[in-house]
Amino acid sequence: MDTTFKSELMASAQVWQTFWLHSDVQIEGDPALQLCVRFNLFELNQSAGRNEQTSIPAKGLTGNGYGGHFFWDTEIFMLPFFTYTQPEVAKKLLMFRYHTLQIAKEQASDFGLEKGAMYPWRTINGYESSAYWLAGQAQFHINADIAFAVEQYYEITHDEAFIRNYGFEIILETARFWMEYGNYAQLNGKRQFVLNRVTGPDEYSALVDNNYYTNALAQNNLRLAVKYARKFRGDDGILSRLNVTVDEIKSMDQAAESMYLPYDKRKNVKLQFQDFEQLPKMDLASIDQSKFPLLLHYHPLMLYRQQVNKQADTVMVDFMFPEGNTLDQLKADYEFYEPITTHDSSLSKAIYAIIAARIGKDKQAYNFFSQAVQTDLMDVHHNTKNGIHAGSLGAAWEGIMYGFVGIVNNATSFSLKPHLPVTWNCVKFRVHLYGNEFKFSVYQDSVEAELLSGKGADISVYDDKKHLTPKHAKETWHYSNQF
Repeated sequence: MDTTFKSELMASAQVWQTFWLHSDVQIEGDPALQLCVRFNLFELNQSAGRNEQTSIPAKGLTGNGYGGHFFWDTEIFMLPFFTYTQPEVAKKLLMFRYHTLQIAKEQASDFGLEKGAMYPWRTINGYESSAYWLAGQAQFHINADIAFAVEQYYEITHDEAFIRNYGFEIILETARFWMEYGNYAQLNGKRQFVLNRVTGPDEYSALVDNNYYTNALAQNNLRLAVKYARKFRGDDGILSRLNVTVDEIKSMDQAAESMYLPYDKRKNVKLQFQDFEQLPKMDLASIDQSKFPLLLHYHPLMLYRQQVNKQADTVMVDFMFPEGNTLDQLKADYEFYEPITTHDSSLSKAIYAIIAARIGKDKQAYNFFSQAVQTDLMDVHHNTKNGIHAGSLGAAWEGIMYGFVGIVNNATSFSLKPHLPVTWNCVKFRVHLYGNEFKFSVYQDSVEAELLSGKGADISVYDDKKHLTPKHAKETWHYSNQF
């Protein structure tokens, strides 16, 4: 078929018009950051693989940094944007992981494990491409990250065919990895399931015992395997195809409930890993700014032996499991880890913005978010010439949604707990939920929601739940500042 430049231009314009209609985030009252947000969404959208054979490179399609490889960034920082705004794209990104599941199982076998799948820390074709195993292949949490993303996609979309035919298998095989890699040990007078010699998200620590993030995500991974094995208990076809036994599920359930999560009762903080409190704190205030990022100026072994974080690690758990923490716990974790975090990773500041927003630290939340959202457009890290920071693009969207708008979602309900920056008059956006599309306008003291398509669903603002249907498609909530 003959095409012309004009016809291609018009077709492209139509694609982008549709994208902005369904995926834009409008911020009234902050034009500078609005520009950055839209730049980020534009780059994020054009970077996503859409053929089930590719994912999202850490540098998008803009540079050769990281060799075009895919990391956990996709599932944890970028996928939520697509799941909520373009679920069909999110599914294709997850299908990349399904299509490479057999390779992950082979890698687990080569590693010496009898069962399970071990996804690569960085890859472009399903095989491990990391050359530095201490801070690469040892980041086994990638397995649980993918399982977490599968569950999040299912909770938001209710895509039964996906969880039945693909998602459960990913969850099961990654859960089997933890059963093979972990073991039981006596700790604090109890028999607990432990995961030793792992590296968490913070790459200024490596090969530690019982990294809190890794253990918490592995626990979630195991619980998901148990949950879906029970869901499909009456379907012998699925369970027999995957060789699931009653004893295996019981073992996973026991391991999940026995998972060791290091905690300092004196300080009331989650410990990054088992012996973290035994390390001396690195005095970041005494280090000249020219020495940052630390990884370019300090030997890794010097960093590994001190309390210093490259990026959000333990507080990632607070971000990902918001309903599992009290406000006091969030504050304690934030105040303990923020002073020792360098944010040398572009993935970090948006997460701290989210936690700061949740605990009422308004100024810190806005400052962290504004720095995160400007990462590439303003070349904050002075390395955008090597390519954009795709994970940071998605994390900035998360900063708005999970931080300032305060969305919390599970399989049956969607809630908002807004806490907007004082300069923002309104945030407007659309999301897909349970087969519906909603439009939201979040103001400083009210929320408006409209059902655009679908049969309807429950929506809550703080504790005020309302049900939207095609016949009752609009609702308004009024709320007061919670801090």
